[in-house]
Amino acid sequence: MKKFKNLSTSDFPGVDAQKFGEWKAAIMRMRGIVYMVLIIYLVLNTKSYGSTGHIIYDTPIVILIGILFLSQQSRFVSEKHSTYIMISLCFLILFNIILVYATGRFIGESLVAIVALFWLYNQNQRNKRLEKELGIDDTAIKRALLK
Repeated sequence: MKKFKNLSTSDFPGVDAQKFGEWKAAIMRMRGIVYMVLIIYLVLNTKSYGSTGHIIYDTPIVILIGILFLSQQSRFVSEKHSTYIMISLCFLILFNIILVYATGRFIGESLVAIVALFWLYNQNQRNKRLEKELGIDDTAIKRALLK
């Protein structure tokens, strides 16, 4: 089984090599940013816990959204992938609204995570458009990864 970073133009016959390279680089860059966002969020969350003694209860949701972003081009390939990400983001926002009303505190770590994850969603949609321009679909990626 191949990893995404090992895919090449030979796995997708008839694809423009330069555009394929741009698309693959954009996907890999987005993955790196997802890792950075999760690490920064967890560091801020740990710092907040150390200074206030309260953990942020939306951490599992943020990690779930990160996993959804990271799993897109690997084992979890689905037409509903963007829908799952949007549902998770909306649930994260709703959870934060409820948390603010319940505690009366704004949680900066969560707000940073929400902004960063919406930006990543926008990048994800741009990568999907580039993918469609290349003529690569999710089943072709899945097939190439299973080789």
